[in-house]
Amino acid sequence: MESEREVQHPAALREILTHKGASSVDAIAGILAKIPANDAFEPFLDMIVEITGAERAFLLEHQADDRWKCILARNLDQEDLHQPLDKILYPLLDRAGQQQTPWSCADVPALPDRERWDREHLPRTKSVHIVGLGAGFFVYIDHRFQELTEGASDDPMLAVALIAIQYAISRSNQETANETSSIRQKSAAARATRVSTAGTSDSPTVEIIGEDSNLIATKNLIGRIAGSDTPILITGESGTGKELAARLIHEQSQRASGPFISENCGAISENLLETELFGCMKGAYTGATSDRRGLFELAQGGTIFLDEIGDTSPGLQKKLLRVIQERVLRRVGGQESIEIDVRIVSATNKDLSNAVREGDFREDLYYRLNVINVHLPALRDRGDDIELLAQHFLKQINEETGSDLSLNPELLEALRCHEWPGNIRELQNEIRRVHTLAEEKLDPSHLSARVTGEKPMAPVTTGFDRVRKAGSLKDAIEHLEAEWIEQALERCDGHRGRVCQWLGIPKTTLYAKMRRYGLSTD
Repeated sequence: MESEREVQHPAALREILTHKGASSVDAIAGILAKIPANDAFEPFLDMIVEITGAERAFLLEHQADDRWKCILARNLDQEDLHQPLDKILYPLLDRAGQQQTPWSCADVPALPDRERWDREHLPRTKSVHIVGLGAGFFVYIDHRFQELTEGASDDPMLAVALIAIQYAISRSNQETANETSSIRQKSAAARATRVSTAGTSDSPTVEIIGEDSNLIATKNLIGRIAGSDTPILITGESGTGKELAARLIHEQSQRASGPFISENCGAISENLLETELFGCMKGAYTGATSDRRGLFELAQGGTIFLDEIGDTSPGLQKKLLRVIQERVLRRVGGQESIEIDVRIVSATNKDLSNAVREGDFREDLYYRLNVINVHLPALRDRGDDIELLAQHFLKQINEETGSDLSLNPELLEALRCHEWPGNIRELQNEIRRVHTLAEEKLDPSHLSARVTGEKPMAPVTTGFDRVRKAGSLKDAIEHLEAEWIEQALERCDGHRGRVCQWLGIPKTTLYAKMRRYGLSTD
C-alpha cells in the first residue's frame, strides 16, 4: 500500500505509476484519493515535463470574465515559475480551446500568424503542446529553444498524468464548492504567492536561513548594499543559493516593485543568449519576423540577474561591457540605441579572477561586475546550519504532506559527516528523499549512496595468518587499530570530529592513539 508521502514525491510517483501500468486508471484514482487534491498538481506537472522533454508546464484556468489564471507553473528543475502569465502564447490557447482537441506545434515561429503575436510583444516559444481538461482548465507545455520529445503526446504515461490532474481538479472543486472558480487551498495559495508578480520590500518573500558567522556577515552585507544600484557579483559553489541571494537583494532594494528577470548564461548558446538579453530587429536572422524586446528591456525599472556569467563568450562579454558602461543597448540587427534603467546582479561558481589571468574573461568587465562581492559559503563550512536547514526543509515537507516526522540523532550524525558537494540543493533533495521513503520515522539508511557510500572504508581483513605474522594477539590488535584509524582519517579527509563520530571514541583517545601509532596530529 502506497503511503501519502510516497505519492506526493515526483520520483516515487513515477515509480508507482510505472509499476501499476498506464491502463490502471482506477488504481491511480485510488492512490490520489489518499492525498489532498491540490498536492497532486505539482508532481504530475513535473512528470509531464520529464515525459515531453519540455522546459515548462502550466496548469491554467480560463475564467468567466475571459481572463486566465495560472494555478501552478513548473520548470524542468522542478521549481515554481515566477510571473507565469507573462510566458504564455494566448492565441495558441484560444486555438486549442476552439478545436477542443490537444493541439501541438513543433515550430511556432514558422506559423503564418506569428508576426501579429510579435507586434503584441508576446513571449518567444519554439514548440508547444496544449491539452484541454474540460471546465475551462488547460495544461500548457512548451520549450523556448527546441522541439518537444517526438511522440511524447502518444505516451500512455502522459495520458495517465493528465487524467490524474483532471481527477484532482474535480475533487478540489467539490471540496471548495463555495469557491467554484478556485481550485487552490492553503498549500496552493502559498505557492501562488511565490509565482505572482515581484514583491515589495514591505512584504519580503525571500529568506536566507543560517546562523553561521560567515553567512551572517553575508546577510548583513546584503542589507547594507541592497538599496544602491551598484553592480554586485555573487560567488559561491553550485547549490549555495546564489539566485536566492539575488532575489533578496532585489526585494530589499528601491526597485522591489519592478521586475526581477533571471537568465542562466551557461544554459544556451551564444547567439541565442545575445538575442535573449538584447532583443532583435525584424529580419536580423531567419525566423526574426518582427522586432523583439530582450531581457534587459523587460527588466526596465527592476533587476536583471545574470547567473553563470563566467560561461559567457568573449564576444558577448564585450557587448555586456558596453551596456554596463553606457546604460544603452542595441538589439541584434538594429542601429538604434535604447536607454536602459536596470540594476545588474551577476553570479558565478568559477574563480573569475583566475579566468581573467588566463585570458578567459575580460578584465574590464570583471571589475565592472565585481564592484561589490557577495560570497556564499559552502554548506560544509557552515557547521550547525546543516541541522537548521534540514529542520527547515523537513518542516516544509511536513506542512505539504500533513505529516509530523522529525529529525533523529542517527540521521543528523549522517548528515554532518557528509561533505555536501551539491550544497543546499543536495541537502534539500536528501531530506525529501528520506521523508518519502520513511515509514514511522526518518531512517538514515534511506539516504542516497552518494551520502552514505562516499569514500567507503576498505574492509580490514583478519585471519590466523595475519595474527601470526604480527607476532602476538596484542600486536595484531594494535596493527588493525592503527590501520582502522588511518582509513577513518582518509575517509573523513582528516576531520577529527567526524573520525571520532565514525569510530565512537572521544578526541583525547583518538589523539593518544595517533601519537602511539605515529600518525600525524597536525
